[in-house]
Amino acid sequence: MNLFFFFSKILTVFLFPLPLCIVLGIFLVLFKIKGVKNKFFAFLPIGLIWLAASFPVCDSLVSSLEKDFPPVPIENVEQADAIVVLGGMINTVSKFSNRVELTGSADRLTDSILLWKAGKAKYILFTGGSGILFEQELKEASFAEKFLLDFGIPQSQILLESESRNTFENGLYTKKILEEKKLKRIILVTSAFHMKRSVAIFKKLGIDVIPFPTDYRSLRTGFNWETFVPSTGALDTTTFSLKEWIGILAYEWKGYM
Repeated sequence: MNLFFFFSKILTVFLFPLPLCIVLGIFLVLFKIKGVKNKFFAFLPIGLIWLAASFPVCDSLVSSLEKDFPPVPIENVEQADAIVVLGGMINTVSKFSNRVELTGSADRLTDSILLWKAGKAKYILFTGGSGILFEQELKEASFAEKFLLDFGIPQSQILLESESRNTFENGLYTKKILEEKKLKRIILVTSAFHMKRSVAIFKKLGIDVIPFPTDYRSLRTGFNWETFVPSTGALDTTTFSLKEWIGILAYEWKGYM
């Protein structure tokens, strides 16, 4: 069994599309392309993909976003008027639209329920429309409402904002609801890697914010086989980390934060 486990880890990985394509690409560069200069430029995109799909690289990027927002025990969270949950955890284009299909950021929604059940605020305010360019009909907030109701949150204590398409609009439209309801202090729930930008936006809009980060993506990476094998999971983490840093720079340039 130990031998089987060893070879299942070592050999089967080369049947997966990403590492298989990288290995084949390296083979072609080494044996089919002539000239040092040609080999270098042919290997460059392969090497970049390999780096982006490695755990040390992806973990360094996501840790740089999460490091200023360590986990907060729910019992230590201060009292507020509303728990504001930023969307981004519901698959609105699922084939089965009669179900609420949560994505990898589901902690945003489930932790907001735990905060509410702990009595940290009277309302849960969910903010999120559709961030998909040509799919604006199905709003994330409507799915979130069903999920919250199914978990026993009373309709009277659910507030919905369904027009926002990005983080800045989350803050802008949420502020209008808070002002209408005369709510001042909020617990802001979003992924830890997204908290830096979110807090800055809400504070710039004059909202009193208590950050509650969740959905941590940092790993305890060491030197092992998986560290060097390219992974689609690591590539995904690298991608959204880079997207978040680009978002921070763009929002700073626009004066949103």
